[in-house]
Amino acid sequence: MAIQELPLVIQTSYAELIDQLRLAAASDFPEGSTFRKRSISGKDYWYVQEPTTPQGRPPERYLGADTPERQTAIKSAMNAKAHADTRKAIRRSLSGAGLPEPDGLTGAVIEAFAEAGVFRLRGVIVGTIAFQTYSGLLGVKLPNAAIRTGDVDLAQDYGVSVALNDALGVSLIDVLKSVDPDFAPIPSLAGPNIATTYARPGGYRVDVLTTNRGADRDAPVNLPSLRSDALPLRSLDFLLRDTVEAAILTRFGALVNVPSPERYAVHKLIVLTTRKDTGESAVKSDKDIIQAGLLVEALVAKRRQDDLIAALNEAAARGPAWQERLSQGAARLGNESREIIQTLLEANN
Repeated sequence: MAIQELPLVIQTSYAELIDQLRLAAASDFPEGSTFRKRSISGKDYWYVQEPTTPQGRPPERYLGADTPERQTAIKSAMNAKAHADTRKAIRRSLSGAGLPEPDGLTGAVIEAFAEAGVFRLRGVIVGTIAFQTYSGLLGVKLPNAAIRTGDVDLAQDYGVSVALNDALGVSLIDVLKSVDPDFAPIPSLAGPNIATTYARPGGYRVDVLTTNRGADRDAPVNLPSLRSDALPLRSLDFLLRDTVEAAILTRFGALVNVPSPERYAVHKLIVLTTRKDTGESAVKSDKDIIQAGLLVEALVAKRRQDDLIAALNEAAARGPAWQERLSQGAARLGNESREIIQTLLEANN
């Protein structure tokens, strides 16, 4: 299908919403807070120290990686507060233009995660909720069939979770219960007190995922910074590398981390080959194909094929098994997106 671009004014409004949300994230501190930049393993990260209260000196909190946008937001936070009404007006205009927005429950869950610090601690929204954000990030329209979902998939790199030395103030299930007290952990086979999925009556689920870089394993692992267990998945480290910030159209907008669109597309080509051809797995495979194809065409339409090529090359460099999965996944795409992938792979062999 032909990719249709969003009007420039809508693309500009989406970028403005992200800027406003960055400002709000950096502004949401008491007067007198101190921001510090630290270098860890050759990369710079920002932390904030809030002023002493009658209860004592709060612990220093991690804000995120050093970027020009975060520097600008931190500087602005010293002098101004972002206005929720402004964000709400921008969000309303984006919704009116047809950008995807979550259902009410999903929006409430995302906002609760943001307020609790899940995304500050480098939690990443993956799956279809992440895919919804690519309409604004890429400035294109996405068909409704590709963006419907009833679940939230939250991921965090295991190494990041262990290294942050910072954590949510309450457990992840408590964050969810603040949205709906009926949320409950689903015990895993590993033990009655171990859960990687939280659900509420009606089938709504929040799944927590993490990276698996060693031998394949099904046993959950604990993410100390998110205060939750998580299911380790092969190839998730590829998806979570170099994430990007995006805005989700909740009531006032929420700033989240999502995979880059090119990594999302390539990862879908990999995982769709591992799904079964029956039942729910087949439905997920069909959605994988649709989403991957749309992103491939959108990236080329927006002249970002170099980003796509880089992601394809990185995946192919992981060895023959990944190369075979890329080839099999591409073969299941529609004609236009399949030809794009095959041409790019052949040109870089």
